[in-house]
Amino acid sequence: MGNQLTDIDLCEALSDIFVDNEVDYEYIASVAKHFPLEHVEMVFFEWVAPVCYTNGLTPVPPVWTFFEREQLWEDIQLIRQKKKTENKIEKIKMNIRQCFLRRYLAKDWQCLKDKLID
Repeated sequence: MGNQLTDIDLCEALSDIFVDNEVDYEYIASVAKHFPLEHVEMVFFEWVAPVCYTNGLTPVPPVWTFFEREQLWEDIQLIRQKKKTENKIEKIKMNIRQCFLRRYLAKDWQCLKDKLID
């Protein structure tokens, strides 16, 4: 991999927020700091959160250590593709989900953002 981090590296790090374990914001920030803050925010809310958020909503989350890197990336690509081809009803549903995710994950985003701004 070298020193050049990619979007898949960022997604993998951000997905750690959604595992059923204590969140290591320091580690996530160590990866995210290599990207513009606006990009990290967009990737977190628009790519990673829609794929991973349900893990935190279940009584016994299926993922408690890590999301499998390749499957995570594949799922993100499916969401990105769907976003391009969805109808008006789907767009409304996606916008509602985005509003929910921004509220639901506001504390997590603020913790990470604080680490990135320091």
